[in-house]
Amino acid sequence: MEVISVAVALPGGEVASDVIASVDNHPLLDLCGVARSVPDLMRLLDRFRPAVLLISHSLLEEIDPSSLGPGDALKLSIPISFLLSHPGLSWGEEELSGLLRLPLRYGGLVGREVPGAGDLFREIKRKVDIYGNGERPFSSPLRCNNEQNQNTGLFTFLGCKGGVGTTFLTCTLAAAISSSGRRVLLMEMDSELSQLLYLKPRDEGKVLLDLLPLAEEISWDLIRVSVYRHAAGFHLLPYGRRSHEKPVADTAVPEPLLRNLLFLFDVVIQDFPASSRGDFPPLLHHSPTVLLVSLPDTLAATCARSVAAYLHRTGLDYDRLRLVVNRCGAHHALGPDELARAVGIELLAALPDDARSGLDFAELGELPHVDSPLGKAVAEMAAALGLADIKTGKSSALQRFRRLRSRPGNNP
Repeated sequence: MEVISVAVALPGGEVASDVIASVDNHPLLDLCGVARSVPDLMRLLDRFRPAVLLISHSLLEEIDPSSLGPGDALKLSIPISFLLSHPGLSWGEEELSGLLRLPLRYGGLVGREVPGAGDLFREIKRKVDIYGNGERPFSSPLRCNNEQNQNTGLFTFLGCKGGVGTTFLTCTLAAAISSSGRRVLLMEMDSELSQLLYLKPRDEGKVLLDLLPLAEEISWDLIRVSVYRHAAGFHLLPYGRRSHEKPVADTAVPEPLLRNLLFLFDVVIQDFPASSRGDFPPLLHHSPTVLLVSLPDTLAATCARSVAAYLHRTGLDYDRLRLVVNRCGAHHALGPDELARAVGIELLAALPDDARSGLDFAELGELPHVDSPLGKAVAEMAAALGLADIKTGKSSALQRFRRLRSRPGNNP
């Protein structure tokens, strides 16, 4: 049976936890995201094209019909919209006339305190069947099998073992994709050793641990003012350090947080440590593209084969798993193609051993220049991932000098 995709829209501070939980808990309802503003709503509708929209009257009042462009009007008209009601809701003639001017296909009212997920599903399904004349053209299968959402914008880097350069590659790829004008988030998943903390000023920007309690409240306005934007253009979200004074019982990334980040950003890149691969299975719902990073040697190949087998056992299809061979050189016994055959997965990229760029990153926190061997190779890797409009070109000596002078401690 097909699954009905659902989006929720309500302003920041408004609560509809029962409705959100009911959608989340029903196996035939797929919650795409919770939008907290009109721009976020338009972005959610554009990225996931849900079949059903549950929207608060407060957010409806923020939509000005006269300011809607043709594209926005079309986005609003596609899903079947249910108004989230509450006992104190009352509409006068002016409010009703404004509501009816919006290009929405109304399905009725949904109470914020619904009796259960089953009742909500039956109400939604009944209206979907009516609008679809029994064919349910607005419903969609689970996201992990949905052809339309085959590329959800989630790229998970996983090292086959420690020390293969995964963090360095995620930063380089995030910078390369950001150069095309996309919204990119680099998200660290290492709860034990937060390396990305050192790529941002100490007091600038929140860490992932800060956002965990705000999972359902995440909006672009909140991201814009609270998450550090790296000089290379991508937003940086280190995991952070857990307080020893206040132990955290469960620091796993909540499903609502990742779900909402995926529609707010064009691309979310996760730096996932090999030691935490047990936390990987919940990501399958979001259909990630997994990039397994290895070195071109026999030990790394053995480890990569083991990790690939584990990922496949969790339910990840091999067509969503790619091999990235880092630090390739002439002195290795295994070539990239031979290593890919040994591991049993398709080779995405063979990246050169760029010692200069590696030292700049380790010693100064500098990312590779676009004209460096690694910078060019990562741009080609981004193109292989379907992100072909990457800007390339040589940075001038003056630009490099200005970047160096702008670093803390380098100014007189």
